[in-house]
Amino acid sequence: MNNGRRYVAVFLGIFGAILLSILALNLMLGQRSLGSPEVTALASEWQEKTHGVTYAPPVTAPRPFKILRLLDRLPGINAMILGSSTGMGILSAMFPAPIVPYNFATVANPTANLIGEADYVVSHFGNQVKWLFVTLDWSIGFVYRSEPPHAVSLTRDAALGRRSLPDVPLLARLQDALSLPKVKALGAAIKAVVRASNPISAFRQTFFQPASDDYRCSDGTPAKDFDVIHRGRCVGYRYDGSHTFGDEDHLTPGKAAILARAAAAPSSKFTQFLCETEGKPNPEYLARLAASARRFAALGGRMIFLLPPLIPEMEKELLKVSHARTCLERTKSSLADWARQNDLVVIDAGQSERYGCAPGEFLDEHHAFPECHARVFSKFWRDREAGRAGPGLYRPE
Repeated sequence: MNNGRRYVAVFLGIFGAILLSILALNLMLGQRSLGSPEVTALASEWQEKTHGVTYAPPVTAPRPFKILRLLDRLPGINAMILGSSTGMGILSAMFPAPIVPYNFATVANPTANLIGEADYVVSHFGNQVKWLFVTLDWSIGFVYRSEPPHAVSLTRDAALGRRSLPDVPLLARLQDALSLPKVKALGAAIKAVVRASNPISAFRQTFFQPASDDYRCSDGTPAKDFDVIHRGRCVGYRYDGSHTFGDEDHLTPGKAAILARAAAAPSSKFTQFLCETEGKPNPEYLARLAASARRFAALGGRMIFLLPPLIPEMEKELLKVSHARTCLERTKSSLADWARQNDLVVIDAGQSERYGCAPGEFLDEHHAFPECHARVFSKFWRDREAGRAGPGLYRPE
């Protein structure tokens, strides 16, 4: 009987120790994943010094980091890319001299916010920045929304002002720390530590340091992880502001074909976004962007818009469906008329196959890797030089 009780006690002790270890480590990682102004500043300073790859937590809110990077880069650039995550694969190398851009695109950045960003850049950086490239996202519904344009501030104070973090009750934090996804993520982190060439150093970096040690990406670029996720994977922003996408999988032709057909289904998010306003972009958004472009032109600047690339054949599948075709054609005709009337160019990369993009150059339906963006801009610059990319909706012949 005593042996049985001793066995149960030992078992419960071991189980409790494991549970407490998981709880402690996940609470530690969870707190650090929220980020702080101090960590944001450290990440920006490191990138300015090394020109390496990094980002500051949290992964879903990169704006403070991007603002600091923009302010450091301003003396050496004359162009900016404003957009959502669909534009984060655009590299500075895709632009001909003397255009030197910084990619300011951020995750889930709606058109209402882009308007505020464009206004701010024109008003405050118009003597330095002479080119603005702005994405217009219909596939995720941003151009159709009804929310009013947002005023923004791209200052150091705006980036480093003390952010109010959610006051999460202790019980909720404990439940989150012991949730299956968090336990799995912790298991993956521990596995990486065990497999590291120096497990003690890897454990210290993962659980106790504010950032990893410096390391190298596969192309030799320096990297440093200030977040507790994606450690050692070279995930983050390059010196030019573009995103590396890390080791994300590329679509296969078969998978891309399935996704393209599924996008045209009445129940798909793309069809629902597209037809939420019957394909009519918010007229206030277009009016505000046109006004900003006119002010920019008066300062010697040029604003160019981009409908980001979609996986090959996706738009063609939408055009096969009567209701979706009506909405998509209305969107394109509205933007074409708006661009011509305001002497603007809208690069229409929706049918990415027109530019030679392949399924393997996409992460999903609407996130293109740099290879596809390079094809789009290569054709645009060539046709612009030849006088074939005037005001209106540009598509290659």
